[in-house]
Amino acid sequence: AWGKPVPSGLLKGNRWWVGNYDECLDSLYQPENKTFLQQPFDGQYCSLLLSGIIPPQILTRPLFLGICAPSSCNRQSILSLVQSLFNNSNIAEEHVHCSNDDASKQKSLSRGAIATCVVLSLLGLLVLVGTIIDLVLASRLVSGTHITSDINGHNKISATELPEIKSVTLRRHPHFRMKALLDTTPQAAVFIAQFSAVRTLRRIFTMEMKNNSDSFDFLNGVRVLSLFWVIFGHTFVFNSNYASNSVDALAWSQNIAFQLIVSGLFSVDTFFVLSGFLTAVLFVRQITKEKLTFRLFILYYIHRYIRLTPTFVLVILVSINLTPYFGRGPLYPSKQGFETDGCSHRGWWRSVLYIANLFKSDDTCLSVSWYLDNDMQFHWIAPLALIPFVIGRKSIAFIVAILFVLVSIGSVPIQRTWDISSPWITSHYIVQTG
Repeated sequence: AWGKPVPSGLLKGNRWWVGNYDECLDSLYQPENKTFLQQPFDGQYCSLLLSGIIPPQILTRPLFLGICAPSSCNRQSILSLVQSLFNNSNIAEEHVHCSNDDASKQKSLSRGAIATCVVLSLLGLLVLVGTIIDLVLASRLVSGTHITSDINGHNKISATELPEIKSVTLRRHPHFRMKALLDTTPQAAVFIAQFSAVRTLRRIFTMEMKNNSDSFDFLNGVRVLSLFWVIFGHTFVFNSNYASNSVDALAWSQNIAFQLIVSGLFSVDTFFVLSGFLTAVLFVRQITKEKLTFRLFILYYIHRYIRLTPTFVLVILVSINLTPYFGRGPLYPSKQGFETDGCSHRGWWRSVLYIANLFKSDDTCLSVSWYLDNDMQFHWIAPLALIPFVIGRKSIAFIVAILFVLVSIGSVPIQRTWDISSPWITSHYIVQTG
């Protein structure tokens, strides 16, 4: 079950010598009699990060070695074994992590995990109740095909005509039938019905052609293509960290088809352009319809924040509290899940305020949310250029826009000079040339 030192593919970049995690921890299954073989002792799986073992001309990154040892061995004993095996006394204790460590053992759900489960359960209940109400309303809409107009002018849904009052039975357009139905339904029920899974799925999978000349339906195609580009690029980049032939990617990068991955950063620029374009158009339209007021200005910021933040906070809660229980394996971060301790204790509020990219990346929650931070900050400063444009001061608007471009260009030498780049961004998005 040990990872074998110097396995095949070392010159191709194979630095993950994980061994067999399940064989180390699980009992041996005998298919002949369909029983598990009782082991004389329980095992524990330890991971070791080694630096300086392989000459840097061959491999520059640390090696990962999987170790299977009896569960009775403590970390210090395993460390002494590894130091003797590799004849290297510089291997420190923090480089060794074992499945029997207190931090790595599978524990009962934490208070944060329980709270997150409660929140998810309440949301699931809300969707269930909303779906039921939506189906009930839909059935009432189908059955109530006639609307009776009374002499007092009050409209109501009726399946039969009442002979004692003067009335006329009319067939109404579905729009008017729906309006009449909603008028007789409690507003609380109408609100909860908005969470219906049936209604949501119908909106997602129903394509409606809009004849409005003010719509930008063509942007949907750009979004879809860019979205696939982002998914494709990230799938390769993240998985390449654990590949056994990462050196081959250097040769693939010379292929013209591989430029789709090498140039993956431009897919994010596409979303920045779309976001800026729609922000400018919608802002100008709104100001054209209404007078520029302080209330309108505040709503500009509140609407964007409310539209993004609830879902973002929910994903952060799941990532912090539940991912430690999602899986197990030699490379699975069972100690703290997908997020660092800095995220749990210091960085979560920065992510909620969309300023996490201004601090150390070690404290960032959902590292890929750097895009949301940038996009929100662009949204904050956009009125500096849009307001002068709307009020007819186009020269000022162009000056502000040029200043934005200059600041963006100037940030590159500042970042390089002061070395303030994010290690996470550098390792995942910037090709290493050294």
